[in-house]
Amino acid sequence: GAVASAQAVFTEATANLSHASHGAACVAVADMDGDGLDDIVQLDMSEHVYILYQNADHSFTTFDYGQVENDSQWGWAMADLNNDGHKDICSGVGVTNFLNITSRGVYTLSDLNGPSIFTQAMSMADFNNDGRVDVFACNDVGPSNIWITNGSGVPEYDGNFMPWATQCTGTAGDMSGNYGSTVTDFDNDGDIDLHISHCRQGVNNPDDCRRWDRLFVNDGNENYTDQAATYGLENHEQVWTTDFGDYDNDGDLDVFHTTHSTTLQLFENDGTGHFTNVTEGSGLQYDGFFLQGLFRDLDNDTHLDIVTGSTHYYFKGNGDGTFTRIDNVFPASKEMHSFAFGDLNGDGFEDVYATYGDGYVDGDENYPDKLWMNTPNGNHFFNVDLEGTVSNRDAVGARVTITGPWGTMIREVHAGESYGITNTFTCHFGLGQYTTIPTVTVSFPSGITQTFTDVHVDQNFTVVEGECSSPNVAITSESGDLVWCPGDAGLTLNAPEIEGYTATWNDGSTGTTFLVNGGGTYSVTLDNGDNCPVTAFANVLENPDQTPSITADGPLSFCETDGPVTLTSSSAIGNTWSTAQQTQSIVVNTSGSYTVTIDGACQQWTSAAVNIDVADAPDAPTANGAIINYGATADLNATGSNVVWYDVATGGSAIASGNAFTTPALTATTSYWCADQNVSGGDIEYGGRTDQSNTGAMSNSAYHLLFDAFGPMVINSVKVYADGAGTRTIQLRDMSDNSTVAEGTFNIPDGESRVDLNFTVPAAGNYGLRYSSQNPGCWRDGQDGSIPYPFALGSLGSITGTNVTGGNALAYYYYFYDWEVQSPLAVCESARTEVVVEVGPQGINDGTAQGFSVYPVPTDAALTIDFGTIQGEVDLDLLDVTGRTVIAQHRTVNGPGQLDLGGLARGEYSLRVRHTGGQLVRRVVVR
Repeated sequence: GAVASAQAVFTEATANLSHASHGAACVAVADMDGDGLDDIVQLDMSEHVYILYQNADHSFTTFDYGQVENDSQWGWAMADLNNDGHKDICSGVGVTNFLNITSRGVYTLSDLNGPSIFTQAMSMADFNNDGRVDVFACNDVGPSNIWITNGSGVPEYDGNFMPWATQCTGTAGDMSGNYGSTVTDFDNDGDIDLHISHCRQGVNNPDDCRRWDRLFVNDGNENYTDQAATYGLENHEQVWTTDFGDYDNDGDLDVFHTTHSTTLQLFENDGTGHFTNVTEGSGLQYDGFFLQGLFRDLDNDTHLDIVTGSTHYYFKGNGDGTFTRIDNVFPASKEMHSFAFGDLNGDGFEDVYATYGDGYVDGDENYPDKLWMNTPNGNHFFNVDLEGTVSNRDAVGARVTITGPWGTMIREVHAGESYGITNTFTCHFGLGQYTTIPTVTVSFPSGITQTFTDVHVDQNFTVVEGECSSPNVAITSESGDLVWCPGDAGLTLNAPEIEGYTATWNDGSTGTTFLVNGGGTYSVTLDNGDNCPVTAFANVLENPDQTPSITADGPLSFCETDGPVTLTSSSAIGNTWSTAQQTQSIVVNTSGSYTVTIDGACQQWTSAAVNIDVADAPDAPTANGAIINYGATADLNATGSNVVWYDVATGGSAIASGNAFTTPALTATTSYWCADQNVSGGDIEYGGRTDQSNTGAMSNSAYHLLFDAFGPMVINSVKVYADGAGTRTIQLRDMSDNSTVAEGTFNIPDGESRVDLNFTVPAAGNYGLRYSSQNPGCWRDGQDGSIPYPFALGSLGSITGTNVTGGNALAYYYYFYDWEVQSPLAVCESARTEVVVEVGPQGINDGTAQGFSVYPVPTDAALTIDFGTIQGEVDLDLLDVTGRTVIAQHRTVNGPGQLDLGGLARGEYSLRVRHTGGQLVRRVVVR
């Protein structure tokens, strides 16, 4: 497909900021003055507002809007309430503050009317759809507030607009516990709905209404009723925030929750607005002190990723309902507290403005906010800026839907989401390697809808409701490739020539051509003065790294009898392997180092080597069969160093081992197979801290050791120090998706003991070893606040640190000491040798069958055979005790005959007579 999977890479650019701030929960990135550029809105120490307006060259200019209150603000949101082109800000903790901005640096500060509340999250939207944005604030201790904005742009409290009353009565029905808010069209019916996340501290009963999430569904006429239970969103956990986003691109909005009573949660929309919990197996089963959580496609690969705050994680979306945790995307010595998204350098990739506060809403004077710039990775994007005319000017509540081979993507314009966050109002889509969008549909709150077809990617596209829209443009080059190679002449970029439009490039020059002499993001804006300009982008790659990769369809180390393995290049064409083959795939059955080379745009690129190790198999063992009487056992023998026996020709499990094998009693001729094996591995190594150096039992099971396995291995045992005897459950976790690989419950005595885990680590990767019980009561170790990680696990792995983030990441060593690990056994098996045990039709002493007999037994030299009623052709075979044939004759029976046994060694033999009616076996003894 055209989806390029590339991890998001961010670079700190805090030095680019024109003002330092120390924020907490409340943070914003939005175009505050309508110039088409996202700005940064700071709430320094949660009290003082600064706006850093982005300039055309992507520098910033700071304007001071003063201190809104002497108390930390717990929530805020912003949008253009009076439709004058400048966004206004509402914030609060008790009273609700209204910062009305009329131009850069010009503002008035006042209090909104209505009850004083313990403000939590805030959201803005046009709840009555009159063309003006209204204000909503969550209340922790009672019913929430809504202010409906009047014709002058002033929000006025309306206590009757929403039916806040719940089905519960008494304290449980006090309508408190409102924490996070989101305004969204969750059911795709063309109107906005309001979701409120509920969390009530101290309320541990999930049947208490104060813990129940609420979903106020709009009937299309701005009448709202709580139907959370109907749609599967009446979550009874302690939910802090909720975000809506379509993680699987199937055209409906799914749900992501942060909670304080269980793990993160994921809910899937069935297409009708009804939701099912699909957290299990999603890779999101992490718990922590989460205050923020949002969907966002940060790597532009078409799949929504997830970022959380306070307990900070970045989860890369895989597009199928699973997410992969990626660590150190935003490397800092403290956990990211809150964040806001927007494009702050005009390259089509959303950047992150992050705060590093404490508690809930406390700024940290010693830890300023950071700016993280997203690095373009070659994936395409599409941005849509909306302006309402009939609808509110900011188009809050509008949505943009794009359809194509990726499915259907939906983006909405929000003003206030998660817990004190306002993000860019631009609808941003990551598009991987797709270059055309078949259909773009814009839906405004008024009901006006506009559709565009065959739209180019890499555009900032503008739509003014019912009035104008951008032309559909793309930057091209004569060669067709946007690549510049060092030493080449400049690359000429071309913009379309459209009558009435002026083309202005990112350096301020005008014209339809632009010469570049290096890689980077270049843009051109086409404008005819009608409020619908378009900016097209070209990401010119300078000597792009096109190193191919190699995948294998099986293990890289294998026995010669199990091979071969097929190696495949990531490039479909132009491959030259180190074997000189020029196909996309090669078949390998010999040890060696294999690479593939391709011709890139500027140079040749060679893959990393793939090392194949083919183990020699021993020769197939030599073995002879046996002839036994009916119901007897056979003693079979085979040559070899490590012989195993099977009862099937291929597959199956060994039924015995060793050079000798005695069969069970057999009543029919039976085949067995034997093979020889070369066995290696099984080496035992030790690692980790050997002993605890100080005492202190921990009750927090969330903290644990992390380790890297270099390949498959077994954790045989670990040493622990317990504060009291009892059973404890220990888990091996795969940290890539937080899944449980192995688990066991062990009876651990008081004090020092060794626990036999026998946990198999299946493959190379990052893992965690942890207690799953809430109170493990075992000792962690501290060493002056710093443990000297890493600790080698012999040659098999390394204990790298802990899952604790921030300053205490390496301060402690958790629970498990003196690890005993073992490399897995590697077995290389030969081809199998068939061994046949032939069973006669009757017992050895039954000499009357068909009048057949042999005598004398024992004999010195000659054996007389009386064939009885047997006539015609027969085969005579005399076999020794190993099953080796020592005499073989073909005869025509004409009465009794003799068999000369002279020269044979003394011992027991078996005489087999095969004739047209079957076969007979008799015991013969030579003395």
